[in-house]
Amino acid sequence: MHKPAPSQEPTKSTPRDAERDDSTRSQLPPSRRGKKALTGYFEPEVMKQLKVMAAAEETTIQALLTEALNDLFKKYGKPHIA
Repeated sequence: MHKPAPSQEPTKSTPRDAERDDSTRSQLPPSRRGKKALTGYFEPEVMKQLKVMAAAEETTIQALLTEALNDLFKKYGKPHIA
């Protein structure tokens, strides 16, 4: 006899899943709460240059990327939000 295939429907989240998400969020440092990671793939030289620039300017890569994003937003007439 042929068995029916298991359902292909996505799994539904449960209250326990929501609790797990909340506990994971609460483990984030306050500086990261409510924020999203932004990722891109670049040549290794890009990272090396960013590290050198951050050291030379006595700042962080995060601060340099914030500055770059705000400059991009300005170029396109968007508000500085980064």
